[in-house]
Amino acid sequence: MPSCCLQIYQRLSHFKDDKDYWVEYTDFYERFWGGPTSPYGLWFGNEYGTFQNALCEQLDIKENQIKECLFIKEDNENFICPDNKLDNTPFSFLVDNLIPIHWFFVFNESQKKVFKTHWGFGAIHYKSSIADVKKTINNFNSTVEETLVEDLELKKYLDVIQEDLQDLNKWLHKFPSDSFIILNYGDLLASFPMTSLDKEDSVKIVSDFKLMLTKSEFKNAKDLFKFLLERWTNIEFANQKDLSKSSN
Repeated sequence: MPSCCLQIYQRLSHFKDDKDYWVEYTDFYERFWGGPTSPYGLWFGNEYGTFQNALCEQLDIKENQIKECLFIKEDNENFICPDNKLDNTPFSFLVDNLIPIHWFFVFNESQKKVFKTHWGFGAIHYKSSIADVKKTINNFNSTVEETLVEDLELKKYLDVIQEDLQDLNKWLHKFPSDSFIILNYGDLLASFPMTSLDKEDSVKIVSDFKLMLTKSEFKNAKDLFKFLLERWTNIEFANQKDLSKSSN
């Protein structure tokens, strides 16, 4: 089932539990593969099993003791996204078939990164610091509060987005502000032609929507939001339809 994820990458030095393990894991992973985890996250043939066996031997642990993570390197320090939880708080959220609209509200166009390979695999990431995302959420809330929106349908959309962003903000406050947050389109891109990855502009549409709100162009803002909503509703429907076909 195609899915996307929103991931928190926390500075390794901030970890208390399992810190030594993550230091050993990331060090071994970099030496084994020649760098941090790939944005594609693909394993071929027996690669994963071979890596697991080597990791167990290096760390002197059993296979059922392996804990996994994704990690990136910034300013020569590793930031990791473990597959476990921090005080019952997950480091990532996985959503099937679509990307929640409010996730687009916390990034800007300059943060987009597109990965392509000659094998035909592609990926889209948006990356920001938690500190910047918190500011973005606060700025949007201030814009809504300062704007007199009389269109009831548009106001309903705004109420839902603000409620979703409030829940997101609560999650972010569980982590240090210097952590990174990444929107990974994941294998949702299987339904996108490779040539269209640069043109996927949902974050830009949200930026334009915010600008229209500040200018009190409410009709244009509502039309733009409905266009974005319809786009991802169609993507969700198409993915569910394909899944239904594959199960028959």
